[in-house]
Amino acid sequence: MPNVWNIGNTTVRNPKRIDYALNVFLNTGYSGDIDSKEKQGKLIDTFIEHQVLEYGDIKEEDKQLNGRKWRSCFYQLGFISGKTYTVNSEKKSVIDFFNEIGLSTITKPYEITPAGNKLLNAKTVPEIEEIYSRQLICYELPNALEGSFPEGKLKPFVLFLEVLKKLQDLNHEGITKLEVELFLQKFRNHDDNLSTDIVQEIVRFRNEISDLNSKQQKKIIQKYLEDFYFDIDMRLKSRSVRDYSDTTFRYFSLSGLFTRIGNTLVIRPNKYDFVEKLLESEPNFVFENNPQKYFDYFYNNNYPIPTDEKVFAIQEINKLKEGIRDRSNRLLKTANRITVDSLFSEIQAVRLLLIEYNNWEREQDFASFQQDENAVKDILKYLKVLNGEKVDDSPEIDDRPAFLEWAVWRSFLAIDEIISPIHTTRRFPIDQDFLPRNTAPGGGSDLIFEFNSHVLVVEVTLTTSHRQMAVESEPVRRHTVQYKEQFPEKDVYCLFVAPSVDNNVAETFRIGVWYKEDEEEFVNIVPMSLTDFISTIEIFLEKKFSNNEFKNLLDRCLVFRNVRAPQWQESISNEVSTWKRNIVSN
Repeated sequence: MPNVWNIGNTTVRNPKRIDYALNVFLNTGYSGDIDSKEKQGKLIDTFIEHQVLEYGDIKEEDKQLNGRKWRSCFYQLGFISGKTYTVNSEKKSVIDFFNEIGLSTITKPYEITPAGNKLLNAKTVPEIEEIYSRQLICYELPNALEGSFPEGKLKPFVLFLEVLKKLQDLNHEGITKLEVELFLQKFRNHDDNLSTDIVQEIVRFRNEISDLNSKQQKKIIQKYLEDFYFDIDMRLKSRSVRDYSDTTFRYFSLSGLFTRIGNTLVIRPNKYDFVEKLLESEPNFVFENNPQKYFDYFYNNNYPIPTDEKVFAIQEINKLKEGIRDRSNRLLKTANRITVDSLFSEIQAVRLLLIEYNNWEREQDFASFQQDENAVKDILKYLKVLNGEKVDDSPEIDDRPAFLEWAVWRSFLAIDEIISPIHTTRRFPIDQDFLPRNTAPGGGSDLIFEFNSHVLVVEVTLTTSHRQMAVESEPVRRHTVQYKEQFPEKDVYCLFVAPSVDNNVAETFRIGVWYKEDEEEFVNIVPMSLTDFISTIEIFLEKKFSNNEFKNLLDRCLVFRNVRAPQWQESISNEVSTWKRNIVSN
């Protein structure tokens, strides 16, 4: 009998990739067909092929286990069906259970649900966050898929919100992973007093260690940990529950309701009213009295939340309108026409558009901040870690390919002089803290920057050797030609950044030809090692340079491409060194 709860899965450490993984799961034939161990192992191969996972991340012998863990993550969040359902000690098949809740189209175990399809069809980050919010607010334990808990019931996400709100109302910091581990991860009956009891425990703990030095603090923390692990199922290793608190932070953050301040998670200020309104009616336990209603909510992603009420949704719209800096924006005129008599679908659409636009304006501020010296140092820290270098106070990176795109993007934001809207310069999605949710999708470059004099296309990868040739050579040239057609009046350059560039890839870029039937197009692509790219950005701390000056570096690199690929790559490194000296001396 488990004494602790866990949301999602510790194997699926980067839940921001769930929507992309689910899309691959559906479109490669696994929906309703992943019961066998062989299929579970093949799912991981498919994820690697579609770059959901990094190549070489998973050992061959672990693939079946990992495939099963991904499947478990999907059905725990309600995006696919389970295998069997236990209601009042009676086991029910998928067909029987889904007939009871009015979803007769679901006939197989592990088949995509309407909630899963809703996630796949979501177009914007605000939509995705709202889908996760509904699933997490609805989620309660035990249920027909997850049982065998001690006596009582629990809504983990709602409890988390209650505790955070009460802490913030007391002018305390948010909550740390250690505090989640010690005080929230244990399964307890979620009665009216539980959140107050936990807040008191946290405040007592903080007071106990507040005036101590680090050595004394460690001693007190160790005592708390020993007491905690004595009190729970001893079969659980301390590492397991520590991983649970980590996934709690990651999965709950998918809701968009929280932000990080240092090592704590706090309720985002613009979401406080939403949380306050929600907690007026939560925790609302549904499963015990009406299992069918609970899973109707869960599988249709229609659990009620405050923004389902017209009056509250319009209040949110009015607040968002106030935050728009560009008062001539046409979206404001549309929002001003919204009243309680408007169609609910129109109210919701405008509200989500306003959230997205508000995020774009905040992103402009984020871009401006990248020119700050501390921001450049932070960018370099990420780039160096991704390049395998050791740095002090190493940042947390849960998705290396996505963070590489993000760090290179921030590098060009720091150089600035971009004339296109900032949100159009990246093709990867970001969350409300401007952190990457995933890598850029196929069908275009990773980054695209328009300047007065030229356009810079940027492609980044962590792949190496033969995989780099297979994955990058063709699309990089094709995308560059597409942008040449899109910007016929400007010179278009492509920068290709990788930890190391395979000579076969460099050779295709050196020749720089793309054929459209019999017509050849010449493209300007410069392959640059991540080490050399880091070297150029390091100079920015000493002397700021312009994007035109960076363009001059690309021009110099292209001058020497009439040699063999290995020599060209060597000359690119040499040109970076020469360019750096010239920048500093001028």
